[in-house]
Formats: sequence, structure tokens, C-alpha cells
Amino acid sequence: MLSNVMEMKRGAGAYVLPELPSEMLPIDEYDEVHVNVSGGADSVATVLVALHDYRIPKEKIKLVHMRVDGDPNSGKRPLFDWPQTDEFLEYLSKALDLPLIVIWDELGLEGRIRERGMFPSSQCRFCTSYLKRDVYAKWVRQFDNIKILLLTGERSEESTERSEKPIFRLHSAHKTRRKNRLVHWLTPIKHMLKTEVRQLCADYGIELHPCYQWVSRCSCKFCIFNTSSEMSRTSQLFPEDWAYLKEMEQELGHTMKSKDGMSHSLSAFIKEDQIAFF
Repeated sequence: MLSNVMEMKRGAGAYVLPELPSEMLPIDEYDEVHVNVSGGADSVATVLVALHDYRIPKEKIKLVHMRVDGDPNSGKRPLFDWPQTDEFLEYLSKALDLPLIVIWDELGLEGRIRERGMFPSSQCRFCTSYLKRDVYAKWVRQFDNIKILLLTGERSEESTERSEKPIFRLHSAHKTRRKNRLVHWLTPIKHMLKTEVRQLCADYGIELHPCYQWVSRCSCKFCIFNTSSEMSRTSQLFPEDWAYLKEMEQELGHTMKSKDGMSHSLSAFIKEDQIAFF
């Protein structure tokens, strides 16, 4: 029975780029391969491609997660990270036998929102720049005499913006005058479809993050891109955090959601007065 299941698997190589970009080094010349893992299916698929298509040795791969809420021991309210993410990433690390590195911005997303006096928006996604890209770049800048390949799971199907991004580029933490550091950035599953990502995870027996029971994307539990129905579900799952967010809107004089140039409070966005809470 097991052999029949294995024969039915398409394998990671069925989904990825037929050829790697010419600007890259040969895969085996990189000293380390960092895979940014959010806990979402796209990041899991990216790890599987690294292992099973590119056949990168496990001793070269590090799973790197950027915690949005900052230091878990700070005593601050964990407002945006899913509470299941830590356990899921430990499961993934053990299932794939790969080390997990967790890093964060000291202020965390709530701190950055209060610092700027506004919530992130589609036009100003400082949540991504401050809490993910900058945090990773700062961590990488400690290394010297090293060749790093960064793999991330952006896909063209997700948005026009992502479809227009290049598959390969030099990362901002690439070599400086003082350090001999090469950091290449590749998005190997850029052309995969959501259905293919899910199938790949299933092929290798990897469970998905529990948040997919309630939302379509594994981002923040109160992501600015959540639909009204998704935001409604998370508001009921985390009522105390929801109340805290609404208080933040009042304190900042700024709403998380807007449309056609008009601000919409969180309550209005999900039509909270029409929801039956159980």
C-alpha cells in the first residue's frame, strides 16, 4: 500500500522552475540555505522543494521565522501572532529534521503601530518591512565569509504585485565593504498554484497550520487583508484581543480598514451589530 502511495506522488520537482536563474551560484556552492517560514502552506512547500527537488543537504538548511508580536517573554499582549504557530513550527522542524531559528523586532507590531500612529495598509505595509524583511536583514548581517541562499514562498497567483516581482534578486543584506557576505534571494514556487501547494504538502504528509480552518491565508490573525467574514471569525475566536484592537482605533484616531478613501471601523467592517455571538 505504501509503495502505491509513493508512486502516486508527483514530487516537488513537478512544480518548480525547470531551470534556476543564471545569476545564481550552483546550489551546492551556498554555505547556508535559509527558508523563511511563517507557518503557512507556501513556506512549507518552499522547504519541501529545497529538500526534495533541489536536494539541499539538511545540514545546510535553517528554518527562519520572524515573530510579529516581538519577544514572547516580554509580557506584552500577543495580539497578532496565531497562538498555534509556535507549536506548528516545532512540529514542522521535527517532522523535517531541520533547525528552527526564531527572531523578532523588539517593538513588535503593536509597538510599531503606536510609534507611527497608524495601522498598516496595502499602500504602506510597514508590518512586512519592519517585522520581517528588516528583522531578517539585521540577523543576517552578523555573518561574514559566507554564501547564503534565501528561499521565500511568494507566488504570482496571490496578487498582481507579487506576480511582477523577480524570481531572483540580491538581498539587502548582500555583501558590504566590511564583510564578505553573499545573500541571494530566490522565490522557487513563484509559479505554483494554491492547489498545487496544498497537494505538495499532502504528498509529503505535512499537516497544515490550524488557522486554515478560519482564514484563507496564514498571516496575522487580524491581517489587514482579511475579508470581513475572516475578520468576523477571528473576532469571535479572540474576543479580548478584538476589543483591544477597537480601543486602539479610538486611541490612535485611525482605523485598520478603509475603502474608496473612506475609513471603516473594525466594527463597521464586519457589521458587528448584526452578528450573533454564541
